[in-house]
Amino acid sequence: MTSCLRATAALLLILWVGWFVRSAEAKDLKNTIRNLYGIQGIHVEPSPFFPVETSFQASSLQGLDQLNNQVTSAIGVPSFNSSVTGFTFDIERGIPVRTTESLGPMLTERATTLGVSKLNVAGSYTRVSFTRLDGKDLNNLQLTFRRNDAGEGCDPSIPQSLARCDTIRAKLKVDLSEDIFAFIATYGLTSVWDVGLVVPLTHIRLFARTSADIFHVDTLGITKPGTTQIGNIPIHQFGPNSTPPDASGGGDETGLGDIILRTKYNFLRNSGGLTPDLAFLFEVKLPTGDEKRLLGTGGTNLAGLLIASKTYGRWLTPHVNVGYEINTKDLEQNTIRYALGFDARLLSELSFDADVIGRHKPEGNGTGNHIMDLSLGVKWNPLNSLIFRTNVQIPLNKNSGLRADFIPTVGVEYLF
Repeated sequence: MTSCLRATAALLLILWVGWFVRSAEAKDLKNTIRNLYGIQGIHVEPSPFFPVETSFQASSLQGLDQLNNQVTSAIGVPSFNSSVTGFTFDIERGIPVRTTESLGPMLTERATTLGVSKLNVAGSYTRVSFTRLDGKDLNNLQLTFRRNDAGEGCDPSIPQSLARCDTIRAKLKVDLSEDIFAFIATYGLTSVWDVGLVVPLTHIRLFARTSADIFHVDTLGITKPGTTQIGNIPIHQFGPNSTPPDASGGGDETGLGDIILRTKYNFLRNSGGLTPDLAFLFEVKLPTGDEKRLLGTGGTNLAGLLIASKTYGRWLTPHVNVGYEINTKDLEQNTIRYALGFDARLLSELSFDADVIGRHKPEGNGTGNHIMDLSLGVKWNPLNSLIFRTNVQIPLNKNSGLRADFIPTVGVEYLF
């Protein structure tokens, strides 16, 4: 009972810290890129030909809004520690108990459950430094804004239409990273039924800088820096009465992320032969993180996974996870989830885990519709009730979605 009280106290402390940080004055971090040039978009210097210059307003607002959505919608919930552990805590007897031949997988699931009245508590830290968006370097993004009337005709051979050929090119640098501290607890209600939760505390950093230049098309159809002129008068230019060509914005936020509730039921086990153990895992992701501060996704997700696993030779355990996740806020973001891999005992105190983890959005918006990672990790048990774990996720399709070069995670399990 003392262990339960300690675990509950730790959870309440985490929730209180998350609420306290969240109550601080919040920035609209989610719209950092959209608002780089203000809510009106880009305005160039008025001229005698255009006393109120709004030629690029609609295009710039649309382009920045699209990029903003591509970046922020791709920031999702990372994979957290598996609910399968190498050791658990038997509350009734008050001792740590070994439950698996190996120390268990890292980010995926096996069909086995903890056992009745057994408790496992873990903590992890994950660092995500995003570097690419659909294969493009986040430090070298480019947007082109066209005049509102460009569709009416841009013919370099007709001097009167040259002004419609002018464009504004914006070069952007985006600095985006996440630090995630997660508290994970799993408890065995019965010998085949577990419940658990994940409570993340997130620090997110988003800064964006942009520099814009005007380009024109000459009578030979060649695009050059500068603006079309009538006589000696430039049609488009940046000046004292225009939007500044260079802009920046962003900040960082810390607070409670989206809490995940889990339950797993092991409905087939120890059948013998080649028949695998089977279980069903159900997850609910709650919108506890502030969406405007990029600490959460702003919606409730419901996920169901079918899990199959089988131990061979008392040291090798292949496992397969497949299921579907419903995004109640945006059904077009519904996801097919899958994982295939194994965990193996190298030594009695050391296990190795390898998995291919994927997420596919059949009706996605084109950014990150299919994300596939390779996860490699080890677990080490130096003492009776203590396990250290570390793993790294490596993207297998770097050109899909918002991606990091690699995602490291370290964690610890301790049995009170």
